[in-house]
Amino acid sequence: MRIFGAALLVWMGARALWRARRPGDPGEEPAETAAVSHRRAYWQGLVTNFANPKAGVFAVSFLPQFVPQGAPVLPTLLAFSVIWAVIDLLWYLPLIWLAGRVRGVLQRRSIQRRMEQISGAVLVGLGLRLAIES
Repeated sequence: MRIFGAALLVWMGARALWRARRPGDPGEEPAETAAVSHRRAYWQGLVTNFANPKAGVFAVSFLPQFVPQGAPVLPTLLAFSVIWAVIDLLWYLPLIWLAGRVRGVLQRRSIQRRMEQISGAVLVGLGLRLAIES
């Protein structure tokens, strides 16, 4: 399994590096992308979160230890979950705002190429390290 994971990381990194090689004028304007409505983006994010069980597994294994002795378990866990969601909301709203502000910069081909190069190199490096440690 580890070797398969290492090969997958190297493949994904090599693919990112290959995509970064595509020709394009470094000063070219951002490519026109199809506008996604806020509602559609919300639903896509919601489906992605529900499809990823890591948060649920973490909550089920982490939160119960904080329920006080003698307190009703289900209401306390629900309260903890609401608090967690509010904290996440307060954390992610500024990040979303910032991403919206730098969107134009991030859509430039030269920036996209550099991000592909960096992420590709990191993925290849992680894959090779995982393969060597196996």
